[in-house]
Amino acid sequence: MKKAIFWLFPTAFVLGGCGGVPDGAAEGSVMGSTQAARPVPSWSIQYEGKIVPRGKDYHIVDLFDVSDADLASLRAQGTQPIAYFSSQYEDWRPDSAKFPRAAIGKKLGGWKGENWIDPKSPQVRAIMRSRLDLAQRRGFRGVDVDNVDLYLASTGFDNSRAAALDYIRFLKREAHARGLLFGLKNALELVPTLSHEVDFFMNEEAHEHGDTGYYARVRKPVFCVEYKSLSACVPGIYTIYKQGAVMDAREVVVPAGRSR
Repeated sequence: MKKAIFWLFPTAFVLGGCGGVPDGAAEGSVMGSTQAARPVPSWSIQYEGKIVPRGKDYHIVDLFDVSDADLASLRAQGTQPIAYFSSQYEDWRPDSAKFPRAAIGKKLGGWKGENWIDPKSPQVRAIMRSRLDLAQRRGFRGVDVDNVDLYLASTGFDNSRAAALDYIRFLKREAHARGLLFGLKNALELVPTLSHEVDFFMNEEAHEHGDTGYYARVRKPVFCVEYKSLSACVPGIYTIYKQGAVMDAREVVVPAGRSR
């Protein structure tokens, strides 16, 4: 059995940018601890265009699209790259032909070329293992896996919370087996259940929708990206602003208590 791994996040906290250390918090928090302090590492996110290093602790980039040169540029600045990929089907990905037709379900929202998959399919899980293998080979520090909140949609397959939890835990176990950090993206209703199992949290528009309270008790990093103007920014959640959800190099770190 693989022994448990505890992750140490950098102690270079950013003051102000919705990543200010909460009152009474101590720096140097160990990932997986239950102490009161929540570590607040800095981060950036970019899927499109040539990656612009920003000297942050972490930088989320696309698993397939980012070049080796851009990964090297990030590491040269001391930034650890996190790999983004979807847990569902996307018809433009290099491994899309490997998905069995029977495991491809209904359209995923309004996203062209994207479909829900059968989370119990052995073939689908083999594809996800291969993606995690790729993340490991390319030297990523962790993974940001999208669209795990299948219980909120009509997928064509089992879309129960139990099915979602089983799929997420499969992805988490496989990531950890490869030495990769695993983040829970959105899936707010599952935060209490998984708060001691995942390594960080990633949310889209938590401030816009008033969802920051879901993270009030977690003691692991919370990253948030907002796509519209902010009325307020909660300290302890490192938040960046990407206008209109355009995932290019343009972004703003939103200071705590200020509007964008």
